[in-house]
Amino acid sequence: MRAVDAIAEWFDRAGITHYFGYAGGAVWPLLDALVDYPHIEGIQAKHEAHAVHMADIYYRTTGRIAPVIVSKGPGLLNAVGGVASAIHDTAALLVIAGGGSTHVLGKGGMQEMYYKGFEDATSVFRPVTKGAWMAVRPDTVIDVVNTAYRTAVNGRPGPVFVQLPFDVQMGAVEGEVEAPSRRVVSSRLRGDRQSMEAVVELLRGSARPVLLAGGGAARSAGGPAAFRALVERLQVPFATTLTAKGIVSERHPLSLGPVGRSGTDSAAEATRAADLVIAVGARFSDNHTANWRNGLVYDVPKTRIVHVDIDAGELGRNYPADVAVVADAATFLTDLAEFADADGLKPSWDPWVTQVTERHREWVASTAAVTQAPTDPIHPGRLVHEVGEALGDTGRVFIDVGDVIQYAEPYMTITQPDAWHINAGMAEMGWASSGVLGALVADRDRPAIAVTGDGAFNMVSNVLASAVEYDLPAIWVILDNNELGIERKGADRAFTRSHPWYSFVRKDTGEAYNPDYVALAEAHGALGERIERAADLAPALARALASGRPYVLDVVIDTTVPTYFTAGIDRAYPHDWGRSYPMHSGLRIASQSEPA
Repeated sequence: MRAVDAIAEWFDRAGITHYFGYAGGAVWPLLDALVDYPHIEGIQAKHEAHAVHMADIYYRTTGRIAPVIVSKGPGLLNAVGGVASAIHDTAALLVIAGGGSTHVLGKGGMQEMYYKGFEDATSVFRPVTKGAWMAVRPDTVIDVVNTAYRTAVNGRPGPVFVQLPFDVQMGAVEGEVEAPSRRVVSSRLRGDRQSMEAVVELLRGSARPVLLAGGGAARSAGGPAAFRALVERLQVPFATTLTAKGIVSERHPLSLGPVGRSGTDSAAEATRAADLVIAVGARFSDNHTANWRNGLVYDVPKTRIVHVDIDAGELGRNYPADVAVVADAATFLTDLAEFADADGLKPSWDPWVTQVTERHREWVASTAAVTQAPTDPIHPGRLVHEVGEALGDTGRVFIDVGDVIQYAEPYMTITQPDAWHINAGMAEMGWASSGVLGALVADRDRPAIAVTGDGAFNMVSNVLASAVEYDLPAIWVILDNNELGIERKGADRAFTRSHPWYSFVRKDTGEAYNPDYVALAEAHGALGERIERAADLAPALARALASGRPYVLDVVIDTTVPTYFTAGIDRAYPHDWGRSYPMHSGLRIASQSEPA
């Protein structure tokens, strides 16, 4: 058999049921081998980046890898941005690329990246993957893909890259194909007894604790259930990062909602005032912490921090931790409940719970002016709220990048732990709009809605062709405002004027411009509606969900609504290099009046 026949058999033995990608001459052999495995379905996107996003979301919604197959040169380079998004948000991917034959490496053939030596695609992918390899012998290809698979799924999940030269793919091999099942770690990291006892001791001495769930807790197998069990065992109020929104129903009586730049006021007030924050699977990123400015979201070191993450490199990166625990999130949460029981720990923070949960109820009540706003065009906060209400118990929502995040984080209510998905780390425009199909490939019967701005959708609108081609009933809800809203509003605030790039305007007429999204949908074979009145959105969502077909809702939104920020927080970036930024740090730049 050929090396590619061994890889195709490896797909089968690994339990792979789907793969994504785009055809090209450098992967002809691999695609030919997969013809013999028709039960493994290949989904060809209309762009390599779309394929990566689909595989990314496929993994996030299933916990299983679907390989991405791309050609050499531009084919694999088109995948780089999507791979960077995956590593930022801890999604496991296996990207397999073709390559020129080893016979001619370094000769500068078509599509070879030979500028610093022989074919060097692995150097491009190393900064945005957990590992990158070129297979140089046919008899090692299974060892290489097993190593890559093991690297992708062990510890903190992430993407990996394997390049297969053409002649290596075609090389004749014999022997047994080993599946990756015996090459992956079967145990889970857990905190040692001393660390767990230290966490219990901090809880015993706390009067104002908050549990914080990060994306690592939301994605850990069993994490949502373990987080809810601990919340209810300890009766501790909880907040989430943007990526963990909905890990436990946001209608739970102990929920404070998401905390950060565009979270709830009540969550930020609680984390500022807390004397202890137990953060599980959270990175303390810039948007989550208001650019690490002390006293806005967290007040360190007055607030003591327990930081738990499967990746030791994240611990202590941005805040000092009183206890730093390297552990799988679900394991830590389960263990902490057991250690608390063994210690006899009883909740002693009832006044605090009453204070912060009542404040949260007040905040939620105050949002009715937005979520039920009667204005036409529709308030974007009402739009995202109504999408959340339409999800029911089975729907899933995928949030694209832009001002839509600023409205969806506070105003959309998520009640199921696997309903909310967002690309918050690399924040790549078009991630949700193109990747949403990956969720439907995995489970066509569960509704999947991408909520996106017109700027992000315009980047990837040819995804409609893929949806129709493969009969995937995605719903796209487009916030149509003829601009890059978050950029225009941010520039206006920072500089009191806007560059023309922020708005979509026809040069010949000066009129606001966007494609006719309904006609675009219909041209691809999908369905579409334009929504100009707030009252029309909910019925249109119902029609889209009932249709069983790809569906575009072009929703005109109120452009006078400012970007939402948590009270007291803005999108301030450090801009004066000669002056220290007011974030948690032991040192600051000395003023000219002070001695050096």
